Amino acid sequence: MIKRVHLKYFAKNNMKRQLMILFICAVLIPVFVIGGTLVFFMHQQMMSHYEDLSRSQSRLVHSAIVSTSISLHATYETVTDSARLQQLLCSEDAAFDSMEATSELSGLFEKTLTNTPMLTALKLYVPKQLMHNVSPNKYILPLTEEAANSRWYLKSRQISGNFWTSDIRTGQNDVTYWELHYCCRIPVPRKNTYAVLVMSVSNDYLRNLVSDKNYQIYINVNDEPVFISTERSYAGSAFPVNLAQEENSPRTGTFLLFDKKTVGTLLTANLYHSTDKLHIFTADTNAYGAIRRLLLISLLLLVLALFISAVIIFLYAAYFSERINTLRLAMYKVSNNDYEIVDTIRGDDELTATFRDMKIMVEKLKDAEAKIYQARLREQMIQNQQQQMELKLLANQINPHFLYNTLESIRMKAFVEGNRGVATAIKLLSKSMRYVLSNTTTSSTTLEKELDYINTYMKIMQLRFSSRISYDIKTDPGLVPSDCRILPLLLQPVIENAISHGLENIEENGHIILSIRPSKDRQKLYARIFDNGAGMSKAQLSAVTARLNTPPDGEKGGIGLYNINNRIHLFYGPEYGLAIQSREHLGTCVTITIPLCSSYTDAYTENI
Repeated sequence: MIKRVHLKYFAKNNMKRQLMILFICAVLIPVFVIGGTLVFFMHQQMMSHYEDLSRSQSRLVHSAIVSTSISLHATYETVTDSARLQQLLCSEDAAFDSMEATSELSGLFEKTLTNTPMLTALKLYVPKQLMHNVSPNKYILPLTEEAANSRWYLKSRQISGNFWTSDIRTGQNDVTYWELHYCCRIPVPRKNTYAVLVMSVSNDYLRNLVSDKNYQIYINVNDEPVFISTERSYAGSAFPVNLAQEENSPRTGTFLLFDKKTVGTLLTANLYHSTDKLHIFTADTNAYGAIRRLLLISLLLLVLALFISAVIIFLYAAYFSERINTLRLAMYKVSNNDYEIVDTIRGDDELTATFRDMKIMVEKLKDAEAKIYQARLREQMIQNQQQQMELKLLANQINPHFLYNTLESIRMKAFVEGNRGVATAIKLLSKSMRYVLSNTTTSSTTLEKELDYINTYMKIMQLRFSSRISYDIKTDPGLVPSDCRILPLLLQPVIENAISHGLENIEENGHIILSIRPSKDRQKLYARIFDNGAGMSKAQLSAVTARLNTPPDGEKGGIGLYNINNRIHLFYGPEYGLAIQSREHLGTCVTITIPLCSSYTDAYTENI
């Protein structure tokens, strides 16, 4: 059913439209579907690729900061476990060497600061009442009023453990910048108080972690402002991602950064031995641009390929349609019997071969029409020839029944009177005339009837010429005369010509031989009429042979050899006819060649 609908749909459109529909259905739509699918998967793959890179970058930063937190916590534990620090802060012994203890602890801080490149400052803030044993130095400092009112100290009073915080720091030339601090409470149980160890993380160290020209990285602690970013000016600003809306962390995907879509990763990390959360946001702001550019290039290439294919198909469809129309116009002209076709289809394909075949067909049609026209002319000439024969054979329109009845009455009277010779002659004449009159309007007869007529005719000639003429009729044993068709009255004029011309001056022993035989391939029939008359010289033979194909000026008394030869040509074709052989004083042989066929219709149709 689908096939029928498909064929019916295509049958209603011309070849040009069919090719365009075929291009749309077989090329355009599949390419768009496949290309769109490939572009979609390519987009997904690129998004996945950029997400993986963003996730890896975030994990790298996360690992570095976690390592930093572990290292700083180890420093905290070293300070916390220091018995020398507790002794320095709590001892009231006058013999205690506070300078040595301060120097020892300052050396520890100095060594830690030197061996930990991530630290820029290491300070221990101690309540003023515990500073009586501490010698002045840059690491163990009294808790001033300014420090006591700072954000990190206020937070240390609320939290019993360690915590991370960021704060503004004023550097050289009064330049302010944000810095990450690890704040740890150092308990002093003997005095029922505590000191605060503040370790400041180096911004240069952190910037080395986030320095990547392909990414924008933002880091903050809890809900505090960003303390480090790839954009220096952004430090101290609010976190670029709304953390309240980001329920899932870590999350990698599409984010809206400053009203611009980016591929990024938001990673929330719990720092070592702390309840604080570190938020790391890594964004590739060039990812969407790169993806769009690649997709645009892919789509442009796809559209360009389809456009080029469409142009080629359109040009070929126009070219093919033009050739089809040319062939159609040529066939239309042929159908209207206009055979003048200009060879306008060039090439070496099936259409060119079809056009060549059509030209061959046209040539055959022209030949067939010419042959039909010639056949009609021959038929008309045959009819004219037949009419001439009828006029010559029937000078007067004698009623056949009247003639036959009259001859029969005369024969019976001669027979009654005992004149059997006259009766026999009249009987032969009646039989001969009956055959002639019955075949004046027919196109063919059997060889058997023709030979019977020749036998009757020769008996009449013997009655006329007595012992001057004898005859023999010889037929090939393998030939069946009743099965062979022949033009009526074809042999008698030649025999009559042999008697009237060949045996004209023979006084006695004139002999006529009629020999009938087929050719070896049984395609032709030869009828030879031989007379032993005076024969002809070479000059006479040449003249007579020439007259076989030349109409006579005027011939009286009978049907000439030209008429017989022309009649054969018209019925059977130019390859058949008469041939004459003769030698002076020896006689003449006339050979009639016609096709050996079972019916006249076969021979006539074959030549047409």
